[in-house]
Amino acid sequence: MRKIFSAFIAIFAFYSVGYCQVSGTVSDIRGPLPAVNVIPAGEQETTLTDFDGNFTLPNTPPGTPITFSMVGYTSVTRPGAVGMQVAMTEQASQIDEVVVIGFGTRKRGAVTGSVVQVKAAEVVKTPSQSAVQAIQGKAAGINIVATDDPGVNPTIRIRGLGTITSARDPLIIVDGVENASIPNPNEVATIDILKDASSLAIYGQKGANGVIIVTTKRGKSGKMQVNYDTYYGQKSVQKKVRMAGPDRYVYYNNYVQGSTDYFNPVQPYATDWFDEITRTGEVMSHYVSVSGGTETISYYLAATNYKEKGILEGTQFERTNVNSRNDFRLWNGTLKISPSINLEVNKDINKPNSAFTNAYKQSPIVPVRFPNGRWGVPLRNSSTGVVDINGNDRFNNVGNPVSQLYYTNDQSRGLNISGSIAAELKLTDWLNYTSNFGMNYGMGKSFQYVPVADIWLSQNPTQSMEDYEATFGGGTTPIYNTLSQSRYDSYQWNWDNYFTFHKTYGEHDITGTLGMSRSTINDVESITGTRRNVPQQSNYWSLSMGTNLDEVAPNAAVNGAQSTPVVSIAYFARAEYSYADKYLLTAVIRREGISAFQKGKQWDNFPSVSVGWVVSNESFLKENKFLNYLRLRGGYGEVGNGRTGRSVNNVVFTSGSDYVFGDDPTIVPGNIIPYAVDKNLTWETMAEIDLGLDFRILRDRLSGTFDVYDRKSKNLIVPIDLPLVVSNGRAVVNAGEVTNRGFEASLRWDGKIGEETAYWVSGNYSYNDNELSEVSNNFFATYIGGGLGNGGYTKQVLVGQPLGSFYVYDVTGFDNSGQFTYTPTRIAAGSYIPTFTYGFSVGFTWKNVDFSADAYGVGGNKIYNGKKAQRFGGENIEHDYLNSFWTVSNPNATNPAPFDGIPRESTYFLEDGDYLRINNITIGYTLPKIRKYVEKVRIFATAVNPFVFTKYSGYSPEVRGDGEPLGGEGVELDSYPTNKTFLVGLNITL
Repeated sequence: MRKIFSAFIAIFAFYSVGYCQVSGTVSDIRGPLPAVNVIPAGEQETTLTDFDGNFTLPNTPPGTPITFSMVGYTSVTRPGAVGMQVAMTEQASQIDEVVVIGFGTRKRGAVTGSVVQVKAAEVVKTPSQSAVQAIQGKAAGINIVATDDPGVNPTIRIRGLGTITSARDPLIIVDGVENASIPNPNEVATIDILKDASSLAIYGQKGANGVIIVTTKRGKSGKMQVNYDTYYGQKSVQKKVRMAGPDRYVYYNNYVQGSTDYFNPVQPYATDWFDEITRTGEVMSHYVSVSGGTETISYYLAATNYKEKGILEGTQFERTNVNSRNDFRLWNGTLKISPSINLEVNKDINKPNSAFTNAYKQSPIVPVRFPNGRWGVPLRNSSTGVVDINGNDRFNNVGNPVSQLYYTNDQSRGLNISGSIAAELKLTDWLNYTSNFGMNYGMGKSFQYVPVADIWLSQNPTQSMEDYEATFGGGTTPIYNTLSQSRYDSYQWNWDNYFTFHKTYGEHDITGTLGMSRSTINDVESITGTRRNVPQQSNYWSLSMGTNLDEVAPNAAVNGAQSTPVVSIAYFARAEYSYADKYLLTAVIRREGISAFQKGKQWDNFPSVSVGWVVSNESFLKENKFLNYLRLRGGYGEVGNGRTGRSVNNVVFTSGSDYVFGDDPTIVPGNIIPYAVDKNLTWETMAEIDLGLDFRILRDRLSGTFDVYDRKSKNLIVPIDLPLVVSNGRAVVNAGEVTNRGFEASLRWDGKIGEETAYWVSGNYSYNDNELSEVSNNFFATYIGGGLGNGGYTKQVLVGQPLGSFYVYDVTGFDNSGQFTYTPTRIAAGSYIPTFTYGFSVGFTWKNVDFSADAYGVGGNKIYNGKKAQRFGGENIEHDYLNSFWTVSNPNATNPAPFDGIPRESTYFLEDGDYLRINNITIGYTLPKIRKYVEKVRIFATAVNPFVFTKYSGYSPEVRGDGEPLGGEGVELDSYPTNKTFLVGLNITL
């Protein structure tokens, strides 16, 4: 052991005392350039610049001619020296960028998979709480369902939905940290999105739903730079649903009751409930960073504070981030160590989104408060027909949404720490070793105070506290309030180790990657305690000041949970080959094991292969003036999905089952297994073929990318209902297949008008056909969802249909009383999943003025208007309902005759979800330079989501649910409306 250690020290000593004759940094007008070929005369010692554009040639003497070359840039030859600063310029006919492909980088021209990159300039154009939300509409094949609910992240789907019960979200990697929190937009340098299986296979089961690699900003060699960005804006509802006023409400309900005086046409109150629960929201952000460095050390330190006051009364979210990223180059650049850490503190004051539904449904003739200050409730005086605090007839069961917000005290605070430390050791000029350890630790606390007595009194305005105590006391102290407090902590980590080989032999370029990865996720513990009758003052809300919730069984007020961590271990290899920058080949193999399955089913192999042909580099196209660049590519890959969302490798026992054996009447307590465990359960496997084309024509002014793909998710984990003799409950087995077939296109035109005006127009389009194509088990469960809270459901998983399909009764006409008639059975009526999405962007710069506008749209999807369908009787109606409802003289009306009761789940409530929204309009002006130490001052104004074009009648056609295909996705019920925001901001660089 001592000899091995001595040898190891000797190797490092050799490098540490070696002489660094030639070193430096390569950059272009945008900043450092990674992956530039650095070739000294004689080619005895070649290398590539690292991600920060740095290079070292320890064995090359000064004065040696050094050639710097990279696809898309004009080659530069300079005499070698220490601390060289080399500037490269892009070729007019070829512009190639470097993209992150997982465990390495690659020139875009050499990438054979489907990878799209979004740069920092695109990310920050749309101010938002999430960097990923800001790229909505900017990348083909990425469906982002955003939300304006403060503190809530968007739902992301890449190339459709491929699973029912397993994980559906893409893997997000931030600076090598897996499943990290999405950083603030200001922190982002690039976002690279890996879409097809050939590029995802290097991540195995983690990449089953796509991979989003976020690279953050770091310090650069040179003088210290200070950046400060800030903006302030106001938010309002983008679209409001017009509800019936008192006159129309009274007419409708009198029609239902068959009486003209059930409600008196003259009512004392007229309430616009939506206005009562909403306000003008506000958003403010401050970001400051300090960065710089030398040849050996670079630093980056930043802090961001983001505050948002939501449009829903009482909602508020605040997040503060402090992060540090450094790079240390030791032993003459042979060893690079890069620690990064991000600290996030957040606070969320939450209010229930169900208030929007209650505001929609509550009658406009009910006041917010009665004249004596008590909360308004739907009470009708049967003698006068008016709403009266002493009324004896409650005419609906809808709560008062204003009191609902008033009595909701729900707050949470969180602390998240994510960080990584990476070490890159240059063993030779052609072999590097990289080790990266990343971790996420989160902890949080929350409380929920429920004033039980006050809520009862709000619903019973003629009662007093003495009445409450007499009703619920029963000789003991009643429950006046309850306080629940929760604590949780979570931890996950990943450790990647790999070797990277790169060598050039004439026109042959070979890169190899060999490594292993280990990760642990789902390591979560939580505990919740509940007690009653704490002091009413919020400063004294503590469990220690309350009494047991259940004095008979006080321990029932404490609940704890601890999840079973899921461990993954993988070995991977990738080979990349290029000949003469014309013929490209990439092959990947990953062998991975995961603890989520039983022994014997935990390991699998995930291979991929992809090829490319740069046709424009062929001799027969060299003199062509029209076609500047043309590349064809194709690939096949397989990726697993082992994140099933439940413990499938453990037999679970449930207590509380009693047995009687034989003739003995004695009852014996016992346990049961609530569901069977299939010992053969294993991975879902996604296999995909992708074909693509990239081109640039007309002197590089028009560029574009086209992709077609065929993706099959096989061995799908599906639920089955077994006979009771086998299992008491539902089990899951591998017995299905989902297909996603699609087409993607992206185009961009860059042009100039004179010397001072540059402009661009870009657009992208994605089509996806999703289908549950096969289920091979006869016990496949009746898998329903999309509940409406009134006993009805709207969705079912059906073979031959998209996942999350709406399954409702079809309206066929009217009966003699003006009510709908329906088909005898339900029908598949479309899915919430769009069949196509698109986006476009336009912009220009003229002198010191810049302008840009972005738009995003979806089509082919359906939305179920759940708030409209959630009726029991006596709720409000929309203003336009009475414009066309069935009467004997109007038998072809749009709406049925007025009715009370729970409506059937039907196509009547199903609407087209197509929309086109202008996401962003920004105009900025950069002030002339007035001080030598002030590099840049820019002021700007932005309109976020100012316009939407849709036929959907609800609050918002963009409905973000809980991510479950059988959950709230595509059902507008208790949904947060989309906002429009107008803001002004300032960018300063020193």
